[in-house]
Amino acid sequence: MIEEDLIRLRRHFHKYAEPAWMEFLTTAKIIEELKPYDLKLFYGKEIYFNKRMGLPEKDEINSYRNSIEISDIEKKDEILDSYTGLIAVLDTKKPGPNIGFRFDIDANELEETDSAGHLPNILNFSSKNSFAMHACGHDAHMSIGIELAKILSSNKDKLKGKIIFIFQPAEEGVRGAYSLMNNPIIDNFDYMAGMHIGMDVKSGQIGVGSHGFLATKKIDIIFKGKASHAGASPEKGHNALLAASSAVLNFNSLAQHSMGEARINVGKLNAGSGRNIIANKAKIEMEIRGENDQIISYLYNGVNRIIKGSAISYDCSYEIEIKGQAPSLMPYDENFIKKLREYYKEKSYKLVDAELKGSEDIAYFLNEVRRSGGKTVHFILGSNLKDSHHSENFDINEKDMLRGVNLLVDFVKYIEKIDGIEYERMENENFTYRI
Repeated sequence: MIEEDLIRLRRHFHKYAEPAWMEFLTTAKIIEELKPYDLKLFYGKEIYFNKRMGLPEKDEINSYRNSIEISDIEKKDEILDSYTGLIAVLDTKKPGPNIGFRFDIDANELEETDSAGHLPNILNFSSKNSFAMHACGHDAHMSIGIELAKILSSNKDKLKGKIIFIFQPAEEGVRGAYSLMNNPIIDNFDYMAGMHIGMDVKSGQIGVGSHGFLATKKIDIIFKGKASHAGASPEKGHNALLAASSAVLNFNSLAQHSMGEARINVGKLNAGSGRNIIANKAKIEMEIRGENDQIISYLYNGVNRIIKGSAISYDCSYEIEIKGQAPSLMPYDENFIKKLREYYKEKSYKLVDAELKGSEDIAYFLNEVRRSGGKTVHFILGSNLKDSHHSENFDINEKDMLRGVNLLVDFVKYIEKIDGIEYERMENENFTYRI
């Protein structure tokens, strides 16, 4: 049954959690699951048309790559070169709409709890990797996406047009979607949908047309100065640590804007080499977020201005690198969303207002479809979470995954104006796991 298959997949992905650009086993597993179906699979370098942002250090990638064994699949070397992810195309060969779905596949860079009461520990599917954990629900997302692709492929004779499933790497840190843009495989969507589980929406509820997407940039800044003896000849040094500290303090002057929410956070500052040495290098890892792209532009210009001023003040040079980014979400077609909500209400779904309260790089895809005249929607799939997103104690209610499949199958039925798609959608209360 689909319920058992969803749980099997989710627990597999959870056990073999892999962070951004290292989703090697994950990509291979998705290929393995979808290969027997009537789908054309694209993966490796052929799906990439823009630069990949925020790649891990080579030593980190090599260390993990050397610790695993991946099945002997086509383009294995490309996947292991961090060209991860997959696009699956269901082409009915009949005129009709092009419908796109996106599912993110990466885990968080986080060590999962060793608590005895944590269900993945009880049932032995906690992450085998101390450096990665599915603490945001992407294991559920791709499990839902795989089952959706299988169901629709098995019902190809009832469908028309094309349905395209994007299994996107590197959503965490908003790094992956940009790299897949300008891609002819996913051009000309008439409709596109995305989904996220949880987000403060309870089990049994859904959000249709979620809002609150904040534009963001993830920024690394390196100040370079000149080392010198701190006691004997401090005047000969150029203090990169002071330049960075000055910049960090001044960034906070930017975090207000009359046009909407503006946020700045410096998450990390590393500098210097010893207590008696003028620091010749300092690195800042930070992010900015804004309610719209104008605010992000204001913040980013301000950050650049402050960095330049701090560098001049302490006679240092500097480098700036964007490690990830995502735009804010363009407005939905409100008439489309209104009718879609009515449709789900008629089908007895419990609808609530749903706010993302963060950044999501699916906005790249959804915005492109809107610019081209297509219609888009983002769903929140409610789930009673064990703890907040990105927590080491995070866990979902696995029962909700079937509702996620039903939700997306019904979306296809609505767009294609068909009544029946054959699959088992019974909601069984006898789950191994319910929160």
